[in-house]
Amino acid sequence: MLKILHFIFGRLYFQVKGYQTERFLNLCAKNHLVLWELKPVSDGYVFFIRRSSYQMLEALAEKANVDLALQGQKGLPYFLKEHKKRKILFFSMCLCGLMILSLSQFLWEITVSGGEVYSESDILKYVTDNYYHIGTLKYQIDCDALEDHLREDYAEIAWASCSIQGTRLHIEIKETLDRKTKQNPKKPCDIVANKSGIITKMAVKSGTPLVSVGDSVKSGTTLISGLIYYYSDDFTVTQTDKIKADGEIVMRTKEVYNNSIPMEYYEKLITGKKKSIKNLYFGQYQFDFPEKKRQDHTNVMTKRRSLKIGKSFYLPIGITMQITERYRPKKKILTKKEAQLKLKKQLERYLMKKAKAGAKIVHCEGNYKKKNNRYEVKASIIKEESVGKIRNIKKLTKKQEEMITPTTAQQ
Repeated sequence: MLKILHFIFGRLYFQVKGYQTERFLNLCAKNHLVLWELKPVSDGYVFFIRRSSYQMLEALAEKANVDLALQGQKGLPYFLKEHKKRKILFFSMCLCGLMILSLSQFLWEITVSGGEVYSESDILKYVTDNYYHIGTLKYQIDCDALEDHLREDYAEIAWASCSIQGTRLHIEIKETLDRKTKQNPKKPCDIVANKSGIITKMAVKSGTPLVSVGDSVKSGTTLISGLIYYYSDDFTVTQTDKIKADGEIVMRTKEVYNNSIPMEYYEKLITGKKKSIKNLYFGQYQFDFPEKKRQDHTNVMTKRRSLKIGKSFYLPIGITMQITERYRPKKKILTKKEAQLKLKKQLERYLMKKAKAGAKIVHCEGNYKKKNNRYEVKASIIKEESVGKIRNIKKLTKKQEEMITPTTAQQ
């Protein structure tokens, strides 16, 4: 920030020399005159000062009987003075500034992070097909509504956060609520079960709990309600409020894992890799570069790279990179032992992924067998994991209202 201010208001670069340079520096400190990048040289010191401090500096140098020599002038005021006759340059700069200002009012990039069950391309397609696309005016984007739609339309998404950063819409999703997940709803909400199982642990921070440890619940059941009740001395409800439900719920769940691999398959042995530019795009328009005819046994991957200023100010200009990999197919035939080992390793990787997400594997039993031309595994997995999904508040049923007592309502 200081560098920007120094550029805007200008700075002067001086060299001071003489027999009393130390006295001069002491006078500057006594009078609160800021010198920066102060460095000793063979016959004195060099430093920068603010443009507005020149008169005070000159008076102190005269008092200390030292010589001042101006070495340079830097900053916007001197740049404008030097180029004041170049009208086309200033016109171009103003035009460029206006273009950047106008482009900053639009959405030019959408990014997604945090998804495991749903891929980035799935969420991007959902958002662009149903709600917002590249080129949408930023003021038309309702992040709160988009978060609600994501949680409602995708059963596995427990938490979603949408934010506009520069000219980018960033979407972060999680499939479960845990201690590390920051609750972000802007309005009151319930927490519902996104899986079926048995509650093994429950800690309510705010809201009214509707289940307790040991209860068996189904997916979609309200766990913590955002409705809270105030009671009189005779246990009559005097007032109802809506708040953001929050808490940690751990559930024991059962999952059936299925996987299979063919007895015979082909591996791709990469023999060559090449990068090239496929096209140049501006907004919705693109210019394709000529490319060679695609050969057999070739993998082609594309990646879009947008021009940006800083970390999040994306512009509607960029290139599409194309990565071409040549490969040689190699046939492999698995034995029963090799197939079981391969399936076992894939199952272990799946369990490690669940454990990394915070789940505790209680029991896992797999059954391996050969069926037709494939080897398959069917495993029963019992695990304890954090569950919960944010949902807009729904009115309680009569049965749920009867379950609530003054001692269970928390805030």
